[in-house]
Amino acid sequence: SSGINAEYGESGKLTSSAEPFEVLPGFNLECYPNRDSTIYKEAYGIESAHTVLRGTLRYRGYSSAMDSLLKLGLFSSKKRDLSGYTWNTLTKELLGNANLSDGEARSKLSTLFKGDRYKVSTIIKLGLMESSPLPASVDNAMDALVEKLASTLMMPEGESDVIIMNHSVGVRLPSGKCETHRSNLVVYGEEQGWSAMAKTVGLPVGIAAEMIMNGEIKERGLVLPFAKEIYEPMLKKLAMEGIEERREVESEEYDY
Repeated sequence: SSGINAEYGESGKLTSSAEPFEVLPGFNLECYPNRDSTIYKEAYGIESAHTVLRGTLRYRGYSSAMDSLLKLGLFSSKKRDLSGYTWNTLTKELLGNANLSDGEARSKLSTLFKGDRYKVSTIIKLGLMESSPLPASVDNAMDALVEKLASTLMMPEGESDVIIMNHSVGVRLPSGKCETHRSNLVVYGEEQGWSAMAKTVGLPVGIAAEMIMNGEIKERGLVLPFAKEIYEPMLKKLAMEGIEERREVESEEYDY
């Protein structure tokens, strides 16, 4: 939200709104809006903030790849009989003619993506032009795509994942000076151990359970971790497990 609420209701608008994210050196990232950001102004007590954006970070090119799948029609959940289909057949049918030659299909993809070679290569590299059969259990394009990506993009043995989180807060001090306060969290998975996703999801839950058992959290029911007596000891315990943010402050030469 920046003065006026920005909405992305039209199909494809969200994936095309991704912007390069260059706060963290060494990472080739992009960021796109993630649902309604305005609700966090009240939750975090920052109602006076002029701009609030909650976004998702991905490697550069992710949004373009997702846009190619969207434009081809693979996000459709409309039920249909896909028995006997191969990926080659489905892709060509989505292009308008299941009897296209492979060369004609590639030409159609190029036209659909307005000559964007990266988007065409996305379809090919993901195996969506292969003659492999669709899973017998699926009855729509989206479910078939989910199963295809789950197998094609499975993390190979010996590879590790990474979790990245950034908070950037621009403030104007009473003196008139402007600063940007940043908090960066980067957690790597272990090649022969826990993934970064497992650690950043499982450890906070385990620590919270331990704190309840030890009487450090006395509230019951659905408790949000906004109170200092909850998040401060939790952050200290996470730091002992190697999950710790790095903070920096940058002075700005302009006003917000």
